[in-house]
Amino acid sequence: MRASRNPRDGRTAPVAVLLTCAALAATSLRPAAAQTYAQRTTAAVDYILVHSERESMIRVPMRDGVRLSASILFPKDRPRQNLPTVLIFIPYLTEGTIRGGLFSGFIRSFIENGYAVMIENVRGRYFSEGTYTYLVGSGKDGYDSIDWISKQPWSNGKVGTIGCSSSAEEQHKMNAARHPAHAAAVPMGSGAGIGKVGPYNEMGNFYRGGTVQGVWFSWYYGAGYKYHPTWPADLTREQMLRVSKFWNMDPELMPRPNLDSAVWTLPINTIMQNLGAMPSDMDDFVNRLPNDPKWKEIEFGGEGDRSGAPTLYINSWYDLSIGPNVAMFDYQTKNAATETARNNIFMVVAPTLHCNQGQVETEHTVVGERDMGDARYDYVGLVQRWFDHWLKGADNGVTKEPKVRAYMMGENQWKTYDTWPPKNIDLVPYYLDSDGSANSALGNGRLTTAKPTKATSDAFVYDPMHPVPSLGGQICCFAVNPGGSFDQAGLEMRNDVLVYTTPTLTERVDVVGNIEVSLYLGSNVKDTDLTIKLVDVGPDGKAFNLDEGILRVRWREGWEKPVFMESGKVYKVDIPPLVTSNSFGAGHRIRVEVSSSSFPHFDRNLNTGGNNYDEKDPVIARNVIHHGPAYPSRIVLPIVRSVSTKSAQ
Repeated sequence: MRASRNPRDGRTAPVAVLLTCAALAATSLRPAAAQTYAQRTTAAVDYILVHSERESMIRVPMRDGVRLSASILFPKDRPRQNLPTVLIFIPYLTEGTIRGGLFSGFIRSFIENGYAVMIENVRGRYFSEGTYTYLVGSGKDGYDSIDWISKQPWSNGKVGTIGCSSSAEEQHKMNAARHPAHAAAVPMGSGAGIGKVGPYNEMGNFYRGGTVQGVWFSWYYGAGYKYHPTWPADLTREQMLRVSKFWNMDPELMPRPNLDSAVWTLPINTIMQNLGAMPSDMDDFVNRLPNDPKWKEIEFGGEGDRSGAPTLYINSWYDLSIGPNVAMFDYQTKNAATETARNNIFMVVAPTLHCNQGQVETEHTVVGERDMGDARYDYVGLVQRWFDHWLKGADNGVTKEPKVRAYMMGENQWKTYDTWPPKNIDLVPYYLDSDGSANSALGNGRLTTAKPTKATSDAFVYDPMHPVPSLGGQICCFAVNPGGSFDQAGLEMRNDVLVYTTPTLTERVDVVGNIEVSLYLGSNVKDTDLTIKLVDVGPDGKAFNLDEGILRVRWREGWEKPVFMESGKVYKVDIPPLVTSNSFGAGHRIRVEVSSSSFPHFDRNLNTGGNNYDEKDPVIARNVIHHGPAYPSRIVLPIVRSVSTKSAQ
């Protein structure tokens, strides 16, 4: 079967299931365009193979007797002593990680600079013993792995961790375990490892706003299976090395699924079975609501977990979990366990998709359909300086650099800030208004900074069997709906999409930070969803999506228990915050779209008030958005003052 690189860390999986989402490598702040990502990766792999010595099938003992399998790369022709070490704790194939996966550029740099690199499979993956469960052992197994490294005769006693997606998600609990040898962390795109933080309660981004994210049907089919063949525990390392020449433990006969049709299956808790998927946590997770106490058994990071190591977060504006990602940065900045850790929380936010940093950037970086300009950045150099400081004691000034580097779309420039959210912003409410018919871009919906003086409303019909299709957005790894920024003009012609737009801007408006959303809803059903999308409309009429949010309305009063609606009443609904960095240029317009679906990015609310996951018979909803003096539906934009940003150097 033809295979593609897995978007969540570099293993192989069926093309129909997964999109390529990532590899991180760069050579300078503005790398020469003459060398492509593929060429840089090939050069990095060639260097690794020639200039490193590899010890494979190392068995690292955990406290409960389970042994995890690891490979260690040592710099060739250098003494194996006093080596700083980088740990990549990963559920994917080691070979894919080394030979052109996400990390080849980083691994080359580490080897060049005299580091050992350990790539270790998490519990229950490949030759690691135990049973795989999502984020199993993140804290204890991570702690024990760092402990083992720090006590090796070749170690200098300091360990750094790096990873994107799964191998980043593992770092939250690992960092909170606070092993004294864990000197620095670099989690990239790690939001699926976060449970609750700030206003988000996403359970590893399984949910967004209480709705199930469709990507997980794809990921669990291709990569999240629970069981794998095992080998007798008494085989020697030499025997296992011989075995590994014939078996890599990666499934080769995985049937090709038809996700395009499978995502329409009702009830949704039968999708994996209908696909013929291997048993996985998805079989259980899909039957849980956000307030199920079983979620507490998963080793998500979040509030209460106080990091012990200085942390460099690397995130993306079009990642499926950008909201929780930046919220975790803010939380650890205030709550990390030590003063050193609190004072050394840094973040970079690129304009790309999940784990795409360093792979797709050119002088004209296109994310979806939108040209983001020259977004190239030297991630490898930054990470190398980060580890050199914390693992080698190099006085290289990396901790004196700005705390936040965030790419501003629209202006297409890197910006730097001392805090996130930035301090020098004004929170400006933009109110929804209309003459009673904001339906579609042809309607009369308005977005205005002046409070409406007249009570009006806009009604639309939400039919779960004819939902608003997803088009781009904050998502990864889902061939049914590629992520990124796309022209939404076609979707805005639907009558079940309410469109509110400002007049043409006469001067530039920079929006940077968290975006609060409050809508006033009436409905004829007990429960429904509300979606909102922030859009940049150019002079040519193209309407590019920036971020979108959703809330299953039963959770509007909190995640502890659902509260259902009654017909004839109006309810305030606060959607979890959006987040972006975008410059709306003069001649552009700011727009929001409001509806009740974005499918298959989010599962459809069947509007019954039932569990939803085990239902197949929907109810059609007539939803009404109210606005005016008594019901000020609004979106609050964080607008940068003219002196609050500066171009990154």
